[in-house]
Amino acid sequence: MHKRYFLLIAVLLSLLLLAYGCGDDDDGVGQSAEELFNQGLAKFDAGDYSGAGADFNAALGLDPEYHDAYLWLGWAELLENNAGLAEHAFVSYLAEKAGYNDAKAGLALAYHAQDKFEEAVAEAEEVLGADPTWSFSRVSGIDYQDLALVLAHAYYETGQFGQCLVVVQTYLNPSFNTDTATPEGRRALADELERLYTG
Repeated sequence: MHKRYFLLIAVLLSLLLLAYGCGDDDDGVGQSAEELFNQGLAKFDAGDYSGAGADFNAALGLDPEYHDAYLWLGWAELLENNAGLAEHAFVSYLAEKAGYNDAKAGLALAYHAQDKFEEAVAEAEEVLGADPTWSFSRVSGIDYQDLALVLAHAYYETGQFGQCLVVVQTYLNPSFNTDTATPEGRRALADELERLYTG
């Protein structure tokens, strides 16, 4: 009889531990969407994009209307090479806050990573048209040149070689020139894009 009570108590204690966790401050239990969002931003700034993404997702789980979390979730997923998830997050953000360049630039990069070149062109053109010297507000080193390279490559992949050349000359290498009407010129343009990527 005592053995049965002991087992029952042990099972109940196990269930309580599973339900309430082990007291880890970072498990999100009892935190508000805003607290999770701010915790995610701190992790993002520290370069922990996976942890940041988990916090942003948790914030959205508590409050699906916390739209700022979609923006940073998009960037966290993009920097973790999860372009499809990044696209979904950016689209969700822009559905409520259209025109924000950090989101549109991230969406252009996400589209490009999935070979959605026409969509990448549309987003990248809009950002560079609005701000030719765009730079990402949260991570240094991500700027208009990355976006221009994506735009040039997307133009090339869609057969718009003249537009590709214009982007290269405007943003990336003003001294480069070639005749894009010839196969040799298009090869030279492809070689220049590869050099810019690797350089």
